[in-house]
Amino acid sequence: MKPIIIKNSRVPRFFSWFFPVSAITLFPFIFVDGEPEGWLIRHETIHFKQYLELLVVGFFLVYAWDFLRGMIRYRNVADSYYNIRFEQEAYRNESNPHYLQERAWFAWRKYKV
Repeated sequence: MKPIIIKNSRVPRFFSWFFPVSAITLFPFIFVDGEPEGWLIRHETIHFKQYLELLVVGFFLVYAWDFLRGMIRYRNVADSYYNIRFEQEAYRNESNPHYLQERAWFAWRKYKV
């Protein structure tokens, strides 16, 4: 299964509350503000794979849990966001063009908030 990519979307701007968002994955879609670059699509496709692993609802639950844990630990929205396990995996591997083919299931579990 592959994500459905929506280019030139206004959806990312809607989610730009705390900092600019240029793309967002809301299963099964990847919404991109403008024309997507390879690294950005790879980052969002990593999230798509995470959604699949956790059957969508589980993704939101773990994401929210990690964010709340980060807020308690770091007391800062940006630090909490960047320390979400899903975001750590996506940011650390977005520049690897082979990552999606090599990625192990539940690879995000090796990261810690």
